[in-house]
Amino acid sequence: MEPVVVLILFAMFLGALSQRVTGMGFGLVSGPFLVLLLDPFSGVILVNICGIVASFSVFVRTSAEVEWPPFRHLALGAVIGTIPGALLSSSMPTPPLQILIGALIIVSLISSLTLGKLGRTIPANIGTRLTAGLFSGAMSAAAGAGGPAVSAYAVLTNWEQRSFAATLQPFLVVGTASAVVMKVIIDGGTWPHLELGAWIGLGLVLVAGLAGGDWLSRHIDVGAARIGMLVLAFGGGIAALAKGLLAFV
Repeated sequence: MEPVVVLILFAMFLGALSQRVTGMGFGLVSGPFLVLLLDPFSGVILVNICGIVASFSVFVRTSAEVEWPPFRHLALGAVIGTIPGALLSSSMPTPPLQILIGALIIVSLISSLTLGKLGRTIPANIGTRLTAGLFSGAMSAAAGAGGPAVSAYAVLTNWEQRSFAATLQPFLVVGTASAVVMKVIIDGGTWPHLELGAWIGLGLVLVAGLAGGDWLSRHIDVGAARIGMLVLAFGGGIAALAKGLLAFV
């Protein structure tokens, strides 16, 4: 097996592990590394495809706690947001897009970390949900990471963590599926070209990552898991940003 395929599978395993333990993080953890290992176009598509599977698997176990009215508003915004996100990513050359993806992920992570410390809130209504969904859909199509936008919304509206994490799963399924469809419509050449064995391997590591995350979630503090996810995500975002910048040196 080629080294790059092994690295792709490892990135996917870490992403699935994070998704099961923390409720999000698949795109944040695996996305930046796949952008480096493949390219900004097929890398984001691959993250979105596997992210759908990961989110749906978690949703099956947490569906009873989903808040459906907020889900519908957020999902509508996400579907609309994938259009400008896909148009933006398809119109940019590789180095600037790598810079954009790295910067978006870093800014999103920093925003998610700092918003909670400001002590400010916004109303939880259809307008704020549509706006959060719009940004999430655009981020999903452009960078394969739609979670931070709705995570920031949850912080600003004081959304209870368990119901938010449960509602996030079907939302990510809809948002990432819309991103895949929109990117294929706008630029059909972005579909990742992997051998059959690599696709089978992806399926196996997704199952392994989710199963491992299920076990780990019962034996590790969620706060510690989030710190690990953030460290990996920051590292990937910085690496993608650096690779794009180095192309201009």
